[in-house]
Amino acid sequence: MKKALVFGASGGLAKAIIYQLLDCGWQVDVVCRNSRAAIVTSEFVNFINDDRVRLHLVGNSYSDYIFTGPSDLLVFTQCLFDPKPLVEMTLSQISEEVIVGLVDLIQLTYKFLRSFPPNSESRRDFCFIGSTSAYSGYKNTSVYCAVKHGLLGFVRALNDEYSSTADRFWLFSMGTMLTEMGAKVQGQDSSTYLDPKDVAERIVDAVGSSSNLFEPEVVIRRRCVRFLQS
Repeated sequence: MKKALVFGASGGLAKAIIYQLLDCGWQVDVVCRNSRAAIVTSEFVNFINDDRVRLHLVGNSYSDYIFTGPSDLLVFTQCLFDPKPLVEMTLSQISEEVIVGLVDLIQLTYKFLRSFPPNSESRRDFCFIGSTSAYSGYKNTSVYCAVKHGLLGFVRALNDEYSSTADRFWLFSMGTMLTEMGAKVQGQDSSTYLDPKDVAERIVDAVGSSSNLFEPEVVIRRRCVRFLQS
């Protein structure tokens, strides 16, 4: 049975990815902060009881997670999103958004690769959740855009660095979804938002395929975007 490790397990897309992985027969370890444990436990209680989902808790920092064994797939979904003009943010908010969305992911990837070096025979997939903000800049989301641009550079560099191994680094960048995070976006018609189940299916299909096809950067846009009348 293939093993996946999903960080930020309480988020809308993360939960959809976990369900999709379970449907495909994966064993899923999930990581979330202590403050969100009740949400994850209630969502996956039946799967936790039959040991198909194993819950791991961290304090305030995901980078505190200690890897105890290898995984076939690592999925990094954690990020912060609080749209507002840059000058209305506090320095601590700026720092936390960068740490959670970028620094923690880099440190976790480093710790895993140091603990479990790759080889040319055993394929592993590292799935990072980006955003269309990795390719554009949008007002009131300057720090979030900077984080996603940084993640794009990180994935491109790692694919070059590990090109002689079977490790593959993916960046899935999508438009606004029908999630708790998407609800923070103002002035748009939410009926045009992407369904996280559809996005999760696309992600799991890609990373779970045995084909030699590899799309290191997958951009999933909304075909129709509508703005609300002010």
